[in-house]
Amino acid sequence: MFLEQRMYTSHPGKLPAWLKLYETLASPCSAKHLGPLMGAFTTEFGPLNRFVFMRAYDDLADRDRGMASREADTDWANFRAESGKIGALAQQENKLIAPVPWSPVQKAAQPFVRTLPGTSMVVDHRTYDFHPGKMASWLAAYGETGLPIQKKHLGQFLFMGTTEVGQINQVVFMWAFESIGARAKQRAAMAADPAWGDFIKLTGALGALRQQTNMILKPTNFSAIK
Repeated sequence: MFLEQRMYTSHPGKLPAWLKLYETLASPCSAKHLGPLMGAFTTEFGPLNRFVFMRAYDDLADRDRGMASREADTDWANFRAESGKIGALAQQENKLIAPVPWSPVQKAAQPFVRTLPGTSMVVDHRTYDFHPGKMASWLAAYGETGLPIQKKHLGQFLFMGTTEVGQINQVVFMWAFESIGARAKQRAAMAADPAWGDFIKLTGALGALRQQTNMILKPTNFSAIK
């Protein structure tokens, strides 16, 4: 399985109109040819005016066929024409991500099952960049030691994978929380856990991490993850 992650950054003030157009015209058309979106979000913290969305494929040949079929669909042509009139998009980026063995999502058609309390949600989306050749050792330590500690303290684990196409030597992962306040409390509890301190020392000695970035995302009303 591969997850295609796209990030579209809009000119200020133009994203709401573009999102409405995407929801009503592009999303149904894309779902018809490519399958449903796994998640669709806007940024709450991090680079603003950004739409982050993901679609999973068990077979990339299916993606190629779906993309070709969509291009021939008049609904898609109409969406592109109307999108151009709005003039919202300033930048676009996409990457293919392969799930690690312990990622909750392993198949394209896997439904999302919410385990968080309440009805609200924010998603902590993290991208870790590694020095070439050192990512595997960090991942092994995380899967064996770090992840069990995080599952003890944090919210709902959504996805984790490594980049196959795009900027490589990256790990992308997502955790869902009921709110930003809940995230802060849960991460504080994790930081106070001596076992987490031991994990930080263990992975720090590897010298693997080059850079860490994160965004706080909010699900759109048409996101499967919400």
